[in-house]
Amino acid sequence: MKKTTKFRPTAIPLVANDPYFSIWSFTDKLTDDHTRHWTGMLQSMFGFITIDGKKYRFMGKTAVTDRYFPEGNALEQTDVTVNPMSTVYTFTHPACELRVTFLTPLLLDRPEVFSRPVSYIFYDITPREEGHTFSVYFDAASYLCGDGACVKEIDCFQKEGHVWMGNHEQKPLNRSGDNVRIDWGYLHLVHPNANLGVLNNRISEFTVHPWRSDADLTQPVKFYTVPLLRATSEKLSDVFVLAYDDIKSIQYFHRDIDAYYKTVYGDFDTMLKAAVAEAYELRAACDKFDRELIKKMKKVSPEYAKLGALAYRQTVAAHKLCEIDGKMMFFSKENFSNGCMATLDVTYPSIPLYLIYNPELVRGMMRPIFDYAKSEAWPHPFAPHDCGQYPLCNGQVYGNNELKYQMPVEECGNAILTVAAATRADGDRSLADENREILQAWADYLVEYGYNPENQLCTDDFAGHLAQNCNLSIKAIVALGAFGQLFGEEKYTAIAKDMAARWKLDAKKQDGNGWRLTFDRDDTWSMKYNMVWDRLLGLGLFGEDVAREEISVYAEKMNEYGVPLDCRATYTKLDWMAWTTVMADVPEYTKAVYKSMTNMTRDSLDRVPMTDWYDTVNARQIGFQARSVLGGLFINLLLNHPKFDT
Repeated sequence: MKKTTKFRPTAIPLVANDPYFSIWSFTDKLTDDHTRHWTGMLQSMFGFITIDGKKYRFMGKTAVTDRYFPEGNALEQTDVTVNPMSTVYTFTHPACELRVTFLTPLLLDRPEVFSRPVSYIFYDITPREEGHTFSVYFDAASYLCGDGACVKEIDCFQKEGHVWMGNHEQKPLNRSGDNVRIDWGYLHLVHPNANLGVLNNRISEFTVHPWRSDADLTQPVKFYTVPLLRATSEKLSDVFVLAYDDIKSIQYFHRDIDAYYKTVYGDFDTMLKAAVAEAYELRAACDKFDRELIKKMKKVSPEYAKLGALAYRQTVAAHKLCEIDGKMMFFSKENFSNGCMATLDVTYPSIPLYLIYNPELVRGMMRPIFDYAKSEAWPHPFAPHDCGQYPLCNGQVYGNNELKYQMPVEECGNAILTVAAATRADGDRSLADENREILQAWADYLVEYGYNPENQLCTDDFAGHLAQNCNLSIKAIVALGAFGQLFGEEKYTAIAKDMAARWKLDAKKQDGNGWRLTFDRDDTWSMKYNMVWDRLLGLGLFGEDVAREEISVYAEKMNEYGVPLDCRATYTKLDWMAWTTVMADVPEYTKAVYKSMTNMTRDSLDRVPMTDWYDTVNARQIGFQARSVLGGLFINLLLNHPKFDT
């Protein structure tokens, strides 16, 4: 395993808007491979700069066919910096320096902006001396709008400053799944300053196949290979705007729903004009946000800031924002797990970021769960795991409602804690009060079944069913305390306090060093990450002494790449490991945890968008990537939030 001291992301976000419009570089150098969808499938973007008539690649590889072609000259890449909303590459040449910035303006407090399916590719050329000529070329292949685009019939269109393409046969929302890409809608490339067009293919030395390269596309032209939207600019500084019109975004209990931005702009074209006009204004706003967020995270540790910058776009882009019947809905996709959407135990770990910047998005995550749970389609007295498989939110697919696949204690606790946290964050009680009856039913379920859970799954379902789960018991206890606090119900507060007192005794290891994985096995341990809400909500159920003793156990168990989830295996969950750093103030433990995570990103052989499930001994990915749960990394910043200041 080759090691370096420099922070190296396992994959680098380029375009990161939503689960379908999400393009990454899986290599250290942008010219070492094609760009790819977060799933790893080819979604080729390509760029070169012409300097005094000679072409140099700065992004991607030339051939998008099965034939081999020499790749030609690559510009020397000298730096890459990942910020929360942008990735900046620096390239050098004796005649100039080239900086290329990939920006997605995911400003969470401006949903009319971050819901736009638009990303920007800025470039800036700094000549080293006078007398040189420059031009920049960019293209995007039809793989971005067709899952297996090389065998699809692609229609291409063009008007002044604007080209776009999509499948000839449009079937919006025609399927669901996990390892799939969109095959409906239209990819758009816009820039009024650039020379735009459509090409049939690029080949060796950055020349192009002449067929239809100058075709009149005022009417759609059908391509049968891999057409490319392309643009060329001769300015020293410019921007290419890449956008995706998915036509319809989500099916919500058999209703086809638009993306949120259409409630603001009315249609895609109006939105796109606004996005193009605001490119430089948004660049400045995002730069300011990035600087401020990184500064806050550096106060925890430099490693924490690097991880947060890498995680930000990933967690937001694993969602789709819609508005249904006047209410915001923020749908997650369970990337590389099973493709479920509106998954409650994916929402729960993700919420810290959204509690900080826009708690309405947390309420938007919960509304599908409540709508489904209150419908006749949901047969159980506990909260559902999910509401469908992305993008079809038509009812749970997880085990087809079979009881053995459900997570009764887990999801009831998740629902109550998520609503309590969102209400605490901004004081808006609307969601809590509208759903008090069902929340109380779930609290009553926890009173009866939560303290010593029966054999069942929890959010860590990859570890299998487990009975008498002590961490799951904590979730039930803390959720009951949160319910009592939220609604002023002393009965539930008293029950939670009684349960917590019993738990300290019943789960205690006989050697006095921490608490068990399960009530019935003394020679066990586990991360008690659910305890974090006892502190953040100020419930006072377990106390700092319990949290500190647990953290001392985790510090002893830490491997080079982190703390294992529990005693059964050497793998960990990155989000839960982050949560343990907030259970109590132990700065040296916090710094060690985030250093171990950066060690993993540096050394892992698995070049994928940041995984949250990996082995702490060898840094190898076990599963999962590009998931929304990395919103949980931002939990340390809640300690400085005025509503969570403990």
